[in-house]
Amino acid sequence: MGGDHAPHEIVAGAVAYARQSGHTVVLVGREDLVRAELARHDTSGLDLPVVHAPETIQMDEKPAMAARRKKDNSMAVGMRLVRQGEADAFCTMGHTGGALTAGHMVFRRIPGVHRAVLTTPFPCVTGFFILGDIGANPDCRPEWLAQWGQMLSIYARVRLQVAEPRVALLSNGEEEGKGTELTRAAEPLLKEALGGRYIGVVEPKEMIAGAADVVVTDGFTGNVVIKLAEAVASFFLQTMREEIMARPLAKIGAALARPAFRATAARLDDREYGAALLLGLNGLVTVGHGRSKQDRVVAALRNTAHLVAGRMLDRLHDEITRTVRLSHAGGGDHEHEL
Repeated sequence: MGGDHAPHEIVAGAVAYARQSGHTVVLVGREDLVRAELARHDTSGLDLPVVHAPETIQMDEKPAMAARRKKDNSMAVGMRLVRQGEADAFCTMGHTGGALTAGHMVFRRIPGVHRAVLTTPFPCVTGFFILGDIGANPDCRPEWLAQWGQMLSIYARVRLQVAEPRVALLSNGEEEGKGTELTRAAEPLLKEALGGRYIGVVEPKEMIAGAADVVVTDGFTGNVVIKLAEAVASFFLQTMREEIMARPLAKIGAALARPAFRATAARLDDREYGAALLLGLNGLVTVGHGRSKQDRVVAALRNTAHLVAGRMLDRLHDEITRTVRLSHAGGGDHEHEL
């Protein structure tokens, strides 16, 4: 029920993914609306059970208030299916803040975790790095960023197969005193938590150059970064097409370079890494793009299935529980802030 094109594109993507993978995809939402969308597709031979959820968290609602007021919202109902063992993971294209709040309420956090962090692999010159937070926590505390550095470092070891991830803090310069009050306060905490694995602050150009395996930031900045990157990549590819089509000789060269153009487009296409992981919960929750259409929904489900198949949650849970240091400065149960 979440996202700019729900439920039409969400159901279409679920049907397409179920046909490609053979997996069961449980659709959670207003049963009448979901079944009406399913009726538009050939679902023969597919396992697409529908679970009714009478309420939804709208994009213009305050997520904490909506999640508490609407106990049977579609996110909470879907997450409860996972908690009860009736599904392996929960994937949504809906409200990121709603997913965070519902996740904290239904799954609770891994012991010692102050706040879950939304994270995704992000392309760079050398391949990928792990970026977080990318939108779940617009307002942050310094100790959260320090703990996320530890958690994202663990995720990088599992997801990117990097033995000793280099962790950096995103800022607007390397000079002393640069950055916000938050980044200046987080720096010494990151150094204490990570030791030599913390390499200091990076600017966007160093981030894209692959200077770090993990880049930590607050959810407001991280969300702006990924949305700007998507927009710039789309603008670049569209501009290239327009300029090539405007020049006859360029069309000939473009025909020869078509494989390179396709490879470039694939490297810049965020659908390749699909859905962001809400890391720090006792359940596997992924969040896709709010404007997702069928192809992005398929990619989000495919990436979620990869996390399930790789036992990502079990591996992360064990290591986070063993590794993360508690920060008593902000280590209370901040549920009242949700």
